[in-house]
Amino acid sequence: MTLQRDDFEYAGLNSRDDLQVEMGNVVLPSAPAMAEQVTDIPAMYGNQFNGTDFTSRTISIPVSIYCADNQDRFNQIMHNLSGLLLSDDPSDNGKEYQLIFGFEPKVTYWGHITAISDPAPINTGMYDMTLTITFVQSDPRATLPQVETPLKNGLNTITVDGTARTEPVIQVVPKRDLKHIGFTLNGGVFGLGPETSEDQAEAVKPDTEVVNDPLATMAMWTNDSNAVSSMKTSDAYQYQGSCEVNSNTTVMKVAVKDGKKDYGTMPTTLVDKWYGPAYRYTGMTNALTDWRVQTGLHHLKYSGTHNGRAMGRCEVLLLDANGDTILRFGFVDASGGGRPRVRLQLCQPGSTFAKGDGTHHDLYYGYGPSAAFTNKQDEKFKVKTGTKTKSVVKKSKSKKGKVTKKTVKEKVGQYTNVVNREETDALTSAWVMLDISKTGNVYKWSLIQYNTKTGQPYKDATKHLIIKNQTYVDTTSKYATALGGVGAIFLKHLISEDIGKVAYKNPYMTMTELEIWKHTEPVASQPTIIANAGEEIVMDCEDDSTTVNGKLVAPVWSTDFPKLKPGVNNLTMVGDLDDAQITLKYLPRLL
Repeated sequence: MTLQRDDFEYAGLNSRDDLQVEMGNVVLPSAPAMAEQVTDIPAMYGNQFNGTDFTSRTISIPVSIYCADNQDRFNQIMHNLSGLLLSDDPSDNGKEYQLIFGFEPKVTYWGHITAISDPAPINTGMYDMTLTITFVQSDPRATLPQVETPLKNGLNTITVDGTARTEPVIQVVPKRDLKHIGFTLNGGVFGLGPETSEDQAEAVKPDTEVVNDPLATMAMWTNDSNAVSSMKTSDAYQYQGSCEVNSNTTVMKVAVKDGKKDYGTMPTTLVDKWYGPAYRYTGMTNALTDWRVQTGLHHLKYSGTHNGRAMGRCEVLLLDANGDTILRFGFVDASGGGRPRVRLQLCQPGSTFAKGDGTHHDLYYGYGPSAAFTNKQDEKFKVKTGTKTKSVVKKSKSKKGKVTKKTVKEKVGQYTNVVNREETDALTSAWVMLDISKTGNVYKWSLIQYNTKTGQPYKDATKHLIIKNQTYVDTTSKYATALGGVGAIFLKHLISEDIGKVAYKNPYMTMTELEIWKHTEPVASQPTIIANAGEEIVMDCEDDSTTVNGKLVAPVWSTDFPKLKPGVNNLTMVGDLDDAQITLKYLPRLL
């Protein structure tokens, strides 16, 4: 919707239509808050100037509310205003949102609201009021619409609008395997891979792709009982039900049949057992002694009295050629609303992951960062689980006063006491990617949580599961069985609500992708191919990150994440990129 000149939009909310206020005269500040940094030097004429701190910028937005003598409407607008602009959700704390004014619709200010003043009457005795919304930018720069332009190999001349420097993001999809890629910009350097021609000549390709399944179809997966029966996991379980592919997001999930998730036929009494579909990949033809696997799982547990008690479990199982489990990666929910955890475990074929059985090894078994753990007050309540027949003595009295007793049978409800511990952690809603390789008896692995909205990896290890570059040496070669297949399982555990037919949402669980390579570990001094043909490389100077096919990689030591300046820039691409698809994206900025 087009903004009118005297409207503003905050976090996608229109001032006139959503907030029901009219914007007054906004006077933009000329500059952010500034503080001179100086040091007094004894016996010096003057002082030593150490620079100027440029901090936040504050924008005051006067608004008016016109309700005449209608107090109820005024109260409703005030409640609506607070409810839309503010949030009591801790996960929203620290977020900043876009502010756009109708008088300059191409300029976006990013920030947060720090104050909403008390209403002041325009007309005494009426509910026509004015108030001021205070908006603060932690980064005082504003942005113009994003620019996206193609680049060619070699020199590119880029003219940037705005008045401030900005960070380029360059996406490259090469037509051939790359040994080195980079660019120079305004005296700065960004590089990935060996820099010298000698090292590039010796670069080797460590991984040969064997499987690349984006999970766009179930054609390569089977749930035949003979195929999945040897795929062992822990606890009591029963494989039943079915999976399907979500064609919009290309993920594998529990199928929906007759409006319900197909976990199969469930028992009518509470049983300590897991139920749900299991599938085995049929596309591997040869077992791999040394291998690399990249796969992802998404787990979302819904909030609410009953939703929070739901118990789901999704796992990717690496198998040997006989279909026996040799590695498990997955999410599992705890009972009674406890926080979920992730497990990454090696095992010997036939292991059921029993505690202390000596047949498995935990690479990771945890809940993510402790700082992300929240625990609200326990919610205790009763859930009806059925009915029973009870003999009841009923008394009646005749007109003459005679009392008679009669025994009758009545049906009464049966209830059980349950609890929702209201626990959450980084894994309550999480998409986690596993990258693991085996060379001889050495395992190298990473678990990285990704943003489901942007598709990019998170960086804050205090809020998200981020475990990089871990190594485990299997000194006794206990877990040396070759990789011969892959399985996926999606299970649910009955809770009292199932028996009492109380409606609730089961957790949302998906498998997001599967890639397998035959792995060759290069020697320490040997450079490697940095990206295969067709893989996307993103050199992101805004986030100071580099990814290849979504996986974080480290650029060369000389990389300083250069910036574009206002005006003319010379950007030179380097690498075997003559026919590559190269795209530059950036946000012009205003001081």
